[in-house]
Amino acid sequence: MSYMLSVILESGAVAVAGIAIAFVVHQRRLGKHRGVAREAFIGAFTDSAIPAEIASAVYDYYKRRAISKEFSVAPEDDYAGVLSEGDEDIDDDARFLIKRLGLKLPPNYAMARSEMPIRTLRDMVVWLHWVQQHQGV
Repeated sequence: MSYMLSVILESGAVAVAGIAIAFVVHQRRLGKHRGVAREAFIGAFTDSAIPAEIASAVYDYYKRRAISKEFSVAPEDDYAGVLSEGDEDIDDDARFLIKRLGLKLPPNYAMARSEMPIRTLRDMVVWLHWVQQHQGV
């Protein structure tokens, strides 16, 4: 085996090991986080007249992020601190949840995302409700 190929393989192995370690550390941190029960999460939006299917979709989506069964989320959990997500991740999550809820991206999606920042799971639920209300507008 050539020296270059050996270096490339070793570098790849180190990268894979680094990714695996980062995944384990992230999962352990998530496993220690305790939010609220699913019913309490959904109930946090009943006064806002936000449909339960939106809140439950958000809860279920993020609950599945962790391997630990004890992990749960709360409406005030922030993306950067709890989920370690940045703006691009949040945008990907929003698009996925829109699709899961059977909604369509509003024509002014980019403008709406920039005008309505999503920093917490509560923000995501409220934003998805806004998207639902603006279907076909």
